[in-house]
Amino acid sequence: MSCASLAWAQSAESEENIVMEKIIYSEDMLPARTPGGMSKIRSSNDAELYSSGERYFPVMLVSTSDYKALDSAFMYRMFNEKGFKDNGNYGSVHDYFVESSGGQFKPTFDIYPITLSKNFSSYKSDSEFILPAIDILVERSDFKARASKYEKEIPFIILHPLSRDKAISYCSDFFNHQYKLQYSAKQVYSKNGYKFNNYAFVSQKAEGKESSTSSKDVNMLGTFVHEFSHVIGLQDTYSNDSRGYATIGPLPYDVMALGLRNGSGGYPPTFSAFEREAVGWLKPTEIVDADSVYELKNLSGMQAYAVSNPNKPDEYFLIEYRPAVGFDSKIGSSSYSGKQGKNGVMIWYIDYDFNAFFSNDPNGDESHQRVEVRTVLSKDQESFAKFDFVNKNGKAKIDGVFNLVFDGDDRVCFTVNKSKKLDKCPEKVIASSSSIASSSSVSSSSGITSLVQTTLPQMKIHVSRGMLNVDVPMSGKKTLRFYDALGNNLGAHTFEGSSAIIDVSGWNRSAFVQLDVNGSLLLAKRVQFR
Repeated sequence: MSCASLAWAQSAESEENIVMEKIIYSEDMLPARTPGGMSKIRSSNDAELYSSGERYFPVMLVSTSDYKALDSAFMYRMFNEKGFKDNGNYGSVHDYFVESSGGQFKPTFDIYPITLSKNFSSYKSDSEFILPAIDILVERSDFKARASKYEKEIPFIILHPLSRDKAISYCSDFFNHQYKLQYSAKQVYSKNGYKFNNYAFVSQKAEGKESSTSSKDVNMLGTFVHEFSHVIGLQDTYSNDSRGYATIGPLPYDVMALGLRNGSGGYPPTFSAFEREAVGWLKPTEIVDADSVYELKNLSGMQAYAVSNPNKPDEYFLIEYRPAVGFDSKIGSSSYSGKQGKNGVMIWYIDYDFNAFFSNDPNGDESHQRVEVRTVLSKDQESFAKFDFVNKNGKAKIDGVFNLVFDGDDRVCFTVNKSKKLDKCPEKVIASSSSIASSSSVSSSSGITSLVQTTLPQMKIHVSRGMLNVDVPMSGKKTLRFYDALGNNLGAHTFEGSSAIIDVSGWNRSAFVQLDVNGSLLLAKRVQFR
């Protein structure tokens, strides 16, 4: 990009009108299609390769000769500290992705202070600003010591020392964005044997605070999360009008829309079930039995249901439960007042189209939103019966969602048959954490204590070199849940195959591990990780 290439709206923001610039990818920039035109979303194959496991990303914290960067120690905390609470934030950037992924993605952001020799106004494009910063970065001894932890082609974040509005007053392309050097600099940049391409270009400071060096004047957490989410493969779900104002899309519900401003930007909503599916963290369960009672766990338990078009499975609805807890607790409190959200059971409509999504404008057609929250069911609105499809005369196999029963923040239950009565959720199929904690136990030499187990002698679970290894030779969806001795949920991991390996090297305590298959408890064990 160059300053003369694009004319982005620069109108002043108000609570009803939020400027949200975006990059629209042209057709020649779109990635190769998957074999047979299969949806990359539904095959859980859409994410960048570095969106799972322990990953490390360099963050360049840039000063120029006329503007100083914020304190690097503070920025490290904001990006990495567990339970970060400064400035009204619910957590750190790291916390956000751990929560959204159910512990499947644990990013670490290495902060590198960089000082460029010129005034900010001297740089006429983002690549002209980025490349000299990379040249300085690769000479740093601390970068060289950490470089083996990064990807072969290093994705990165660069934080310029201004606010967004001040930066675009110098260059209209200096809005917050994600892009690739292969387009902005016409090359995958290589320096000292290191390659750089995918990046997020983000302002360090809040609006109107470009000259401040106080950590209180840092940019919104939601902005950092939003732009890095692009880096790992997600697209914008808002669209905007000719003036740049965000107008349509799941505005308060999605971090890839105006949800990044929830709770004054300190409570960006966690990834939707659609986005978790897109990056391979969650596979929704298709609703097929009209006579069943369905239990739906809090989305943090990595569960959602799908109702798909039988004639075109890339068009479907997703059903997820979002109580007002954690990052999701401010969905009804966005700094954007044009449309507020609410918590409950969200019914999302998805119509995946390759070109629309990979051009970064799935909701560009106002008459047909491809990512949309159709409704939010609460105790005051207990049914939804509009599973309507537009492609190939598709017809849903169920009538709707009825008889909704809330069981605290943990789960809801419902039927898809209006005539089937439901007054309360069935008894939980997994043992309670208190009964597990009080059960008698027998220690084993492997450091794992068996508490509850059904007969499956081929199953194996053990810890080796900081990795929890689980082998379950049977078909079905498996979910591991981890609890401390007080019954607090420490996380979950879901897999479909016969085995899984989970990194527990950072754990310094024992935990109760529950394993269920297709919703039925198979075993519970106490595991000593160290």
